[in-house]
Amino acid sequence: MSVQIRLQQSKFKEANRGGKWHARTVNTGDVTTKEIAAEIQEETTFTRGEVEGFITELVDVIARNLRSGHTVVIDGLGRFRLSVESTPVDDPKDFNIARNVTGVKLKFVPAGRRDSDSNKKVDDFGAGVHVKWFEE
Repeated sequence: MSVQIRLQQSKFKEANRGGKWHARTVNTGDVTTKEIAAEIQEETTFTRGEVEGFITELVDVIARNLRSGHTVVIDGLGRFRLSVESTPVDDPKDFNIARNVTGVKLKFVPAGRRDSDSNKKVDDFGAGVHVKWFEE
């Protein structure tokens, strides 16, 4: 399996990044819940409808737990949690949730492991992926 890339010039103005070229992955399409369900159906004894129902329920359960303040850990997939964005204040007494909280975001950390040699985190989803140039 391969991920395709093309070069893109940075639009940042900082001297260390501005105008420099970097690799950017190319999205070669979307895969829908129905398509995922069909693939799982081919590999298991579950019907496509059962798989779609399971995925729908999984999304509902993840959302419900996130809204309750939990971090949701799905082994082999990763960790989901909510975080807030806010405008800073000089004095904690001046902080007002309605005024200073500007949004809620979903954070996702993919499942992975630590490389024993470099001690860097290696994402499981990137293991074994080859990179090649995108051909239009």
